[in-house]
Amino acid sequence: MGLTSGLFTAVVVAMVVVLPLATVLLWSRVRGPRPVRQAQRLGLIALCQGTAVLLAALLINNAFQLYTSWSDLFGDNGPPGTIQAGATGPLSAIRPLSATAGDADRPLPDFRLFRPDGRAPGQYKTTVTGAASHVTGDVVVWVPPQYRQAAYAHTEFPVIQLLSGIPGSPYSWFHGLSAVQIFQHELTLHAVRPVILVSASINVVRSHNPDCSDIAHGPQVATWLTRDVRDLVESSFRTMTDRSGWGLMGYSEGGLCASKLALQYPQEFAAAVSMSGDDHPDGDLLKPGTAAYNLNSPLWLLQHRTPPPVALLLTGTLQDGSTAAEADAMGAAAKPPTLVERLISERGGHNTGVWKSVEPECYAWLVARLDGTRGSVLPAAPKMITPVG
Repeated sequence: MGLTSGLFTAVVVAMVVVLPLATVLLWSRVRGPRPVRQAQRLGLIALCQGTAVLLAALLINNAFQLYTSWSDLFGDNGPPGTIQAGATGPLSAIRPLSATAGDADRPLPDFRLFRPDGRAPGQYKTTVTGAASHVTGDVVVWVPPQYRQAAYAHTEFPVIQLLSGIPGSPYSWFHGLSAVQIFQHELTLHAVRPVILVSASINVVRSHNPDCSDIAHGPQVATWLTRDVRDLVESSFRTMTDRSGWGLMGYSEGGLCASKLALQYPQEFAAAVSMSGDDHPDGDLLKPGTAAYNLNSPLWLLQHRTPPPVALLLTGTLQDGSTAAEADAMGAAAKPPTLVERLISERGGHNTGVWKSVEPECYAWLVARLDGTRGSVLPAAPKMITPVG
């Protein structure tokens, strides 16, 4: 019986009905010494409660397609598949030349707002209110080991902005998805270059989902993520400051946010990865059929707006609802210089195990589409001071 099959659900429903009846019938018929009788009755109660909890978990799982098979539940989904290239123009069209390099020794006055996380080397955190959006949220930053090395003292690093799902927090990437451990492993294998990882709150309105959007007369979450968080990070760490050094990566709701923000703000981001993200908003603040809904729909943007020079990677599985079909629709709608590539696995649901399995390929794909570290990676020569007068 499959995990999500109707037969298995029917069996569990039958157990939920039959076991309480059996408990009533057997309650006074148990035999043995008193401790044995009490243990048997407790066992009957535990069976009733266990099957009720199992049914609730099964219904939730079937509704959200969190795990689609027994192998998925136990973390055996097979290989993640290969990236399917999208039709586009020459690579130079989607990787524009960088803007004028900034000064790697620019002042970083806002670093004092961050405090180190003693449990995670290289990780810093703060809670701020955005000057432009007036949104209050957490911001977590991880810098690679190279950031503190003397050879990189005058280097500006690319940035990957990580977006969580709903429910979720900036820490979801660093805990549940093991972002640092997986990235460092790829860094050790020389599969990626050193970058800074940034994760900020997207769930900033209690009981509402704004889809990382600027809502009329409501929360300005897009401004928070693309302006306030970016300004804070650029004024706190040695990051690249032009679009070629910034990318986005998100899972589930964060995947939708990553693809739509890259399409909406191509002047800020060069590439994005959407892991099991939708091609349309699914929150409660944007209503289907309205202009605001369309302007925050990645598929609509690909179909109706001037194609921007950004690259998107869309991941998903054939068993996870409509994610594969939506990725295909976005790929078909893309026009040069926009590039849409897909990484679709055969098995797996909508869960952390699936996303972690494709993280290495997603990091490698995204880092390859960002400019490398900017500035000298060798110790800087001593500055010669010329006396005045």
